[in-house]
Order: sequence, then C-alpha cells, then structure tokens
Amino acid sequence: MTDRIFEIGQAGLESTDQRVKKLMDNMVNAEVPGYKKSDVVVRGFPLELEAATQRLSSVKPQVEGSFYSNIAGALIKTDSKLDLALGSEGYFVLEGPWGEGYTRDGRFRLDKDGRLLSVSGNFPVLGQGGPIVVTPGAEVEFGPNGEVKVDKVVVDHIRVVQPERPEALEPLSGSIFKKKDPRAVMLEVENPRVIQGYVEASNVNVVDQMMEMIYLERIYNINAKIISTRDAELSRAMELGRPTQ
Repeated sequence: MTDRIFEIGQAGLESTDQRVKKLMDNMVNAEVPGYKKSDVVVRGFPLELEAATQRLSSVKPQVEGSFYSNIAGALIKTDSKLDLALGSEGYFVLEGPWGEGYTRDGRFRLDKDGRLLSVSGNFPVLGQGGPIVVTPGAEVEFGPNGEVKVDKVVVDHIRVVQPERPEALEPLSGSIFKKKDPRAVMLEVENPRVIQGYVEASNVNVVDQMMEMIYLERIYNINAKIISTRDAELSRAMELGRPTQ
C-alpha cells in the first residue's frame, strides 16, 4: 500500500522540478524579443484537499500544464526599418510548414528574392495578400496601421490577428505560437499600431525569476524534508514492531 505522505512529498518534488525547468527557460530566453514568460499550472493543495474530502482524489499537488503570460514587453529602439513592434494587442502572422504561426517578435529581414522573413525560424511574413514580397533593392517602409510601402507606394498591409480566446494558442517556441485546435478563430485586428524601428523585448523580469528560484529552492527542501522525516518515522515503527530476542 502506497504511503500517502510519501506521495505528497514526491508530488511536491516533481511539481517544483517542473517549475524550475520553466524558470530556467525564462531566464535563458530573457533577451529574446517577443518571448513570453511561462510557468507551470499546479493544482494546489487546498483544491486537492477539498477533492479528497469528497473522495475524488489523493491529497497531493498536480501539474496540469503550462501558462504563458501575454503581458507586453518593453519596446527597444533598433532603428532598423525591418524591425517592427506592436503597440496594440495581436500577433504578426507567419507561414510555417504546420500552417499559420503567430508572434510578437518583429525582427524581420529580406532574402535575396525580396521575401520578408522572420529572423527567428526564417518563416515568410504574411500580409493581407499573402507572403510579403518586395522588389530587391527597393525602399521599404511600414506605416503605423501596418501599410507596406515599396518606394512610397502602398502594396499591402501586414496582417495582425488576435485569438478569440487567449488559451487558443500553444507555443512552438516561447515567441512563436500556433493554434491548439485548427477550428480556433483568429480575429483580424483592423487598426493595429505598428511601430517601425523597434522590437518588443521579452516580458521576463530576471530579478523576479531569481527571487522565484530562491523560493522554489526552499519549497524543494521542505518536500525533501517531508520524505526523509517520514522515512525515519517508518523505520522507527518497523523497529518497534520487531519481536525482541
């Protein structure tokens, strides 16, 4: 028969380990433009305790998935005409082998054929008319509402979309997302605020992450102590239960 205290301690160690892994991902990608801070979703002890009183589950924390923060990062000036940031809600749209991708990482470049590509992954950037392509060597500008201007002439509008439900997207990386369900609805942002010459920084605060690391270390040590204390108690109980010679 499994000891319930051991289960709780083990579940605590496992959930803390998952949180530390997410925290390390955040810190590694803290300098990646458009990266969104992630954390694990843990079914907390109070909820499990309530469920246990109704004989629905054991009393232990459960990792249920990941959560990505949609809070916008700070804007960083680059002065590059192909770098774009969004001062409004929404995502730029990329064309990937899986279908459409969505990102707030506005670092773009032109290849030799004049295709506008994302720096991260080299995916084509989509406009209202499909992949954006400009004449090689032409002057390219982007208007505040997403107009794509080639030699001062508007040739397209860069697409900016917003999911009908925030939870409809899942990450391919911390800065590129795709639909969880192909049937999910993406709404076109009619009047986006596109800012040329800037990129959006990651929304990860490194100081906060360091403080979280200290907190998680303490939680890990507490769960390890639960297991070691329970092990010592069971060992003493077994010794008491043995017949004397």
